[in-house]
Amino acid sequence: MKPLDPKTGYDRYAAKYDTHQTYWDSFEQRALRPYFQNIAGKKVLDAGAGTGRLSIRLHQAGADVTAIDCSTEMLARLHKKCPAIQTVEGDMEAMPFPDNTFDMVFSSLALVHLKNVEPFLEEAYRVLKDSGTFVLVNIHYRKAFVLKDKQGSYTIECYNHFPRHVREAASALAFRVENESLVTEGNKIWNSQVLVLRK
Repeated sequence: MKPLDPKTGYDRYAAKYDTHQTYWDSFEQRALRPYFQNIAGKKVLDAGAGTGRLSIRLHQAGADVTAIDCSTEMLARLHKKCPAIQTVEGDMEAMPFPDNTFDMVFSSLALVHLKNVEPFLEEAYRVLKDSGTFVLVNIHYRKAFVLKDKQGSYTIECYNHFPRHVREAASALAFRVENESLVTEGNKIWNSQVLVLRK
């Protein structure tokens, strides 16, 4: 089964995505909650926002949120749920924002769909203001999910990135690593890496 590119795959999956929100949250295990504090009035980007799982929480915390995603259908569902969030259809590796635009960038569950981490890290650095914070959740898929709809079964392109590689790539771009934690399963297999970076 040849995987679908993320835009095609998530346009098909959008209608079912929110039914698995508890599962998606499990990759973070509340690790992001501290970063939702004291963001009222800040300009925040949610990169790879999907249907707004994080964007809506950030908005509820008082942030001025912009959500970018490659999927038209995912963003349409986000907009329907919360019209106050600005939605932008675009590429995380070439984002249509000026330099030094955002106080914070969040990205969770999206890095796994990029073949190379460096282009996105470079873009996140570029669009952050000086001393801005980048909160990145890098998840680990042991195998691609097989999704099903009326058209049949399909998977979406995924690429696992080892935590050390992501951390070193960020440091090479002059990000300062402020915090790093691994969410594990049974204290043996890592499910996700939560990396907090400062420009």
